[in-house]
Amino acid sequence: MYDLYDRILGSLVAAGMGDGIGGPTEAMSRAEILQRFGGPIEGFVPPTGNFYCEGNETGEVTDDTSQLVEVAKAVIKANGDLTVEDAADALLAWSENWPKHYPRNAGPTMREWVVDYKKYKETGIGEGPIALGKVGMKYGRGISNGCAMRVSPAALVNPGNLEKTIENTVTLTRVSHGTQHAISGACAVACAISEALTEKADVHSILKAGIYGCKRGEEIGKQIGREAYGPRVLPRLLRGIEIAYAADDPYQASRMLEDEIGCNGDIQPSVGVVFGLFAANDGDIQKCLLAAANIGGDTDTFGCIIGMICGAYKGFSTIPEEWKEKFAAGNPRMFSMSDEEIPFSVDRAADMQFKPMAKAIYEIAKKRN
Repeated sequence: MYDLYDRILGSLVAAGMGDGIGGPTEAMSRAEILQRFGGPIEGFVPPTGNFYCEGNETGEVTDDTSQLVEVAKAVIKANGDLTVEDAADALLAWSENWPKHYPRNAGPTMREWVVDYKKYKETGIGEGPIALGKVGMKYGRGISNGCAMRVSPAALVNPGNLEKTIENTVTLTRVSHGTQHAISGACAVACAISEALTEKADVHSILKAGIYGCKRGEEIGKQIGREAYGPRVLPRLLRGIEIAYAADDPYQASRMLEDEIGCNGDIQPSVGVVFGLFAANDGDIQKCLLAAANIGGDTDTFGCIIGMICGAYKGFSTIPEEWKEKFAAGNPRMFSMSDEEIPFSVDRAADMQFKPMAKAIYEIAKKRN
């Protein structure tokens, strides 16, 4: 039976799980993963020895999910209609509320952006969020995949409404990643989530929505953003899907994606890898998250992004209880196995619980659609 709340909660939780499962393998090659863990990882593993999550609990999230949480709070507070100020302030709040993640886990865009925006907020000196989003002149700034890893709240309040999803996504993305590549990639992911939430969604319709978002995002990005160097996102997305359907099995697809598209933290390969793995694994949550964790490279972000999509498609109820228990143990601040009704407040910095957050998003989505 179709349950929109279950889909929204599924997207939030699967994103966190993908981040927590992928964290221990981040920045490793496939060969290094096999050597360290004695084979492909098959679930939640301790992150011992990985710089990017050293000191984390098993399954604990990283910067990907914590940024998503702050964006979700902003979307709820804005009743689904973000402004650029809302988006920028949410990202600044992330840097202040999650000292474990900032600056250690900040990528090439957010590392610089937080410093610049904080100075602007405190002194009025410098440029506002839209101008800051267009700043370049450093490798990776404005074209990293951080724009996509936190985008799901823009879609969760707009199930099946691609145009409103794109509008919210552009507002969210342009404040830090104001380039044609980032806006294209973020809109691809957001539109896939929006479609995945609908009752009649299937893998084909989700991929098709992602392609539409990718094209439309690039058009908008060229109109309002900085035109950054590098290849377009769309050919990588299409090639990722092509690889998924040309491969004999998901493992072969994963190897081909790694070889032909790559696994670094730029938005172009990230979108290609995520959509390819999603298609190759038919949107299955467990298979998608494990494939993302084992491909190597920016595994926590791949896991977070693909989790947003497959969680919205399959729903929270399809996630194994064992995985839920392990995720709850590693992230008590975010997730509890209890069914107790907990009121959600966007004004409490420590209020990050996914269940009441999903309920608040669900109420907004019902009113808007």
